[in-house]
Order: sequence, then structure tokens, then C-alpha cells
Amino acid sequence: MSNPGLALQKALFDRLSTALATSVFDAVPEDTPYPYVTLDYEVTDNTTPVSGKKRENRLFYLSVWSDYQGQAEVKRINGEIAEALDEVALPLSTGTVVSVRVLRTETNREPDGKTYMGSVTLRIITQH
Repeated sequence: MSNPGLALQKALFDRLSTALATSVFDAVPEDTPYPYVTLDYEVTDNTTPVSGKKRENRLFYLSVWSDYQGQAEVKRINGEIAEALDEVALPLSTGTVVSVRVLRTETNREPDGKTYMGSVTLRIITQH
């Protein structure tokens, strides 16, 4: 089987697009209004045992962008993402998701003093 990375990204996008009232993007169109969620980046480690199927530990990073005054909107959306993805089975067209876990959520004010960013870190184990 081929690498499930693209199938995983599609499954995450589809799950978040149906579970959230907020728009989800891989590439954000110019002049998109806040709030929105972006699929930011992924880090993959090979954890394949000596024999058996190929297994990978993936850290997938999502960002939440908001211009709401204060952190309330970002925290709410972070929570919705966690509820939508933590320990949820994701069907893939290639490979298998063994586990999805929300490892960390964060919020911070951007340097412009008006925009807030949230982030959600997922640990996803895939096998193929």
C-alpha cells in the first residue's frame, strides 16, 4: 500500500468540515474572514517493527485564527476540534488510522494585538 499521508489529510479535512461551523482550509483564500482553521503541517516518524506492516507516528498541527476580542472564540474552536477528533476513528482510502489523540491545545495573541491564534497538536498513528 502507498503512504496514507494524503488520505489522512483528506479525512481530517472532511471530519473537521462537517463537525465545525468554522471554515477549514489547507490553503486560505485571500481576504477570507475570521474565524477559520488551517491544516498547517505534519511530522512523520517511522515506527515500523522489525517485521510486520509499516507503522508511522504522525504529529499533525492545526491552527485556529480569530479576530474576536479576547481568546474565547479560539478556545471554543480548539475545544470543538478536540471533541471532533480525540479518539475518533478516521476512515482512510489508503492505509489505516490506528489512533488519533489530541496532545495539546494552545492560544496566544498575535503581535498585531488584534488577532488570536489557537493551535491543536494531534498524534496520529497510521499503518499500511
